[in-house]
Amino acid sequence: MSSIALPRRALLAAAPAALALPPAARAVATDGPILFTVLRGGAPIGRHRVAFARQGATLAAEIEIDLEVRFAGIPFYRYAHRSREEWDGRRFVGLDARTDDNGTRTEVRVRQAAGGLAVSGSGGEFLAPPETRPTSYWHEDMTRGTRLLDTQAGTLIDVSARQSGTERASIAGREIEMRVYELTGDLTSRLGYTQAGEWIDLEFKARGSTIRYRRDTPPATA
Repeated sequence: MSSIALPRRALLAAAPAALALPPAARAVATDGPILFTVLRGGAPIGRHRVAFARQGATLAAEIEIDLEVRFAGIPFYRYAHRSREEWDGRRFVGLDARTDDNGTRTEVRVRQAAGGLAVSGSGGEFLAPPETRPTSYWHEDMTRGTRLLDTQAGTLIDVSARQSGTERASIAGREIEMRVYELTGDLTSRLGYTQAGEWIDLEFKARGSTIRYRRDTPPATA
């Protein structure tokens, strides 16, 4: 996402197992889609959408990211990401992801296997620990571990997080209190969740530019 290639990694992060999360922290899937406008230096460059579908105990999360950076009205950077995650309760069990990062295409596939999660794709093939979670942000539970699966590169990344307190956010005309995390390690960013655990905020730096997510749909639970 930058000229600046704004790598998919800049959109992702996690936290240490030692972090004491509030009891409310959990994966929150809403009936309607979660929609964000992505801003670079205050100007919109695209969107990020997460939609959910349930079938029994299985939850599917469909993620779409489309970004375009222009200079003098001419596109010079494009990014598109499509992924489908499958969860069994709070366990991540499957993924199919495809990314076009300004012409560089990658794919990642995850399936359950004996002893963990079988990962294959552009980042190679390996067995990830069974508790591995993906870098998709909508689930606050991802801040429980020190390693995440990068859903663009198909590799494990080392990260850490610190809960820095609470702040007020204005979303679709509503004032919402959110938990704020500062993320460091392979990724650096700032993100926020409602007290019920719904993702509502993200900000990071990319090659000198500030990238900010503006939540367009009000949270289902505050």
